[in-house]
Amino acid sequence: MPLKSNDPDGSAKPKEAMRLSDILRRLWHYSPYIIALTLVTYAVFFSNLFLISRVDVQGPNTSLSQGLKEETDKYLSSRLLGRNWLFMNGGELKTSLQKTFTGQESIIVQKSFPNRLSIKTDEQKPSLVWKTGSKSYVVSVNGSVMSELQAGQLGELPLVNDNSNIPTKTGDRVVGRDFVDFTNKVFEFIKSSNLGPSLMSVSDTTVELRVQTTSGYEIRFNSLASPESQIRSLSSTLDLLAAENKKPSEYIDLRVDGRAFYK
Repeated sequence: MPLKSNDPDGSAKPKEAMRLSDILRRLWHYSPYIIALTLVTYAVFFSNLFLISRVDVQGPNTSLSQGLKEETDKYLSSRLLGRNWLFMNGGELKTSLQKTFTGQESIIVQKSFPNRLSIKTDEQKPSLVWKTGSKSYVVSVNGSVMSELQAGQLGELPLVNDNSNIPTKTGDRVVGRDFVDFTNKVFEFIKSSNLGPSLMSVSDTTVELRVQTTSGYEIRFNSLASPESQIRSLSSTLDLLAAENKKPSEYIDLRVDGRAFYK
């Protein structure tokens, strides 16, 4: 009986050749699926097909539209695959914009295949009243004058008196969004604490917000600093004074971060 050869050119070679041909046959059989998967992967992750190339913003004024556009771009840039139309979460973007633009009646985010994004919002809610000279104006959340104040329109809105009496008109941006937000937070605390306010005012700039209380003394805030931090300092100071059966005769000054002074 002839011995089985272990030579590389012997009987093992045809078996290896059969295995290779079987692999190639299977690859050929699945090649359409492999090619399709490769094309889809490229289209989704590497091509510009689904890259958001256009963001359309429709708002009641130019200032608000620009703000929405900037915040949307910031949101898209901050997330992995954020500019990919397929993976962009419209609901999450809407929630993010609503947190930033709290005075909006509604914000609508729409995705249009394959790479367009639309942001729509309506008129803003009134956020405060700005008094300058003999006239008072309703101001939106982004600090723009919406209209002159009509009789009975003040309601629960905070009123800020501009002691510099700079003239303004509908459409002007009299203060920044941060100042509006700051003022409303201070106003809510002062009101909930039964301190008034009887008057809120600014002078040459909006950096310093002064609040005249119904108790006769004034509270001074730094509108560039955290409202929460200053409100905590104010609350602690009021508690301390109440425990000692005292109250300020002139002012409480909160403009130094983390500290409160009173007289």
